[in-house]
Amino acid sequence: MNATLGDRTPITERGSFLRRSSGRVSSWLRDRTGARRKIPIRGRIALFGAGVVALAVVIFSSLVYVLVERSLITQQDEALKTRGDEVLRMLESRGGFRPSPFALPIDIGKSSEIFVEITVFNPSQVYSSGKINNTDPILPADLLQSAPSDHGTITNVRAENGPLMRVYLRQLVTPTGPAGYLVVGKSLSGIESELSGLRLFLVAGGLLTLLGAGAASWWLAGRALRPLVAMANTAEDIGRTQDLSRRLPESEPDDEVGRLQRSFNQMLRQLEDAYHRLQSALIAQRRFVADASHELRTPLTTIRGNVGLLLKRQDIATDDRLAALNDIAGESERMSRMVQDLLTLARADAGYHLDKAPIDLLPIMQEVTRQAQTLQPLRRIELLDGVPVPVQGNADAIKQLLWILIDNAFKHTHEGGRIQLQLDNGHQAARVMVVDDGPGIPAEDLERVFERFYQSDAARSGEGTGLGLAIARWIAKEHGGQVSAANNPRGGAAFTVELPVQKS
Repeated sequence: MNATLGDRTPITERGSFLRRSSGRVSSWLRDRTGARRKIPIRGRIALFGAGVVALAVVIFSSLVYVLVERSLITQQDEALKTRGDEVLRMLESRGGFRPSPFALPIDIGKSSEIFVEITVFNPSQVYSSGKINNTDPILPADLLQSAPSDHGTITNVRAENGPLMRVYLRQLVTPTGPAGYLVVGKSLSGIESELSGLRLFLVAGGLLTLLGAGAASWWLAGRALRPLVAMANTAEDIGRTQDLSRRLPESEPDDEVGRLQRSFNQMLRQLEDAYHRLQSALIAQRRFVADASHELRTPLTTIRGNVGLLLKRQDIATDDRLAALNDIAGESERMSRMVQDLLTLARADAGYHLDKAPIDLLPIMQEVTRQAQTLQPLRRIELLDGVPVPVQGNADAIKQLLWILIDNAFKHTHEGGRIQLQLDNGHQAARVMVVDDGPGIPAEDLERVFERFYQSDAARSGEGTGLGLAIARWIAKEHGGQVSAANNPRGGAAFTVELPVQKS
């Protein structure tokens, strides 16, 4: 039991250590990310461009340095091998190893010239053209003893009394055995000096290139982001001035920035259109509320007056009582129709759409004509010859549309008047016409009769609410058509409804 508890403690400690470590890493990442987000886009682009150039410069400089270093070493090795072969041929051509002392020795520590050193076993002598502090260079004995006799080998070696050198080693042999060593060498200080200069050049060039790349990236980023800055300034100005008519100048190149400019301008156009529509809707709503209040106030006043009369006077005559009750019933019915019409228009404003199906207009018009004639026997209602017209529509809504136009004709024709319905089947649209022989519509009111609560002059005003023709226009639009008003040349008004014909 104790052993188990003892084993759990280190596991808990390791778990807490991992949690602390992950917390530190997360905190570090948040700090780095937060710092990066504080840098503007232009600065980030410039830093990214400079970073890419820096990476490319580092890779290029490294490759150049490695290639130059290998080239210098290869050239030096070739020179050492060539010089060693020349010395070996000279020694062999003299009939033996009889080297003579070199007249002008080379200071290996200060010169980068090739020196030659020959070691002879019998008698034991060393002949060297290179000196270090006026003494022969002392090479490690194990290195000399490992030199091959059939070919030369090249390696780096540091003399016991001098600098690092690159040497060509070969053992000299005779028919009786080893006779000595041949060393051809050169100080590496020359190559190191050249490589040091190359490093300085690459580092300086890299820094200058990095600064130039950063400056160029900063300039290019500013030039590329200039349209975005203009967009931001325009958006701020629009938000401050509420002027949605402003636009960005669209650039000619069809690039991402140009596309963004066009999209921004398109968005501004849509916002401006939506703003104007909203303003128009608010104005129409205010007028609608005012008109509705005005229209409802009249029947409410009539009802309240008659109710007050009935409540206050007990001795009122029977005829007067019946007249008051009839007024109350009539105004109540009118208010009911008005509320129903308002509900229909409210649903239309809320985006309500009618369900449609294939229907034929001719049977609907025949039925409505028959019912209207029964309802108004003192007026002559005719349906001129028509042909079947298939459309995609709502039968109930089409009937409501026809009844609105016929009821409008009832109100503006006298007893014995004539109302004609006509149905034509065109190639593109079906045409329904309702013509009466009433007083007609003033020319200035032909477009306004479809406005809500609008009623023409006294010649055509009646007991309506002024909402029926507005509902008729909405029904026509729901069917993809339109309704228009005109005056009949023979007298009276003519309403025309055009609906698209269903293609077979």
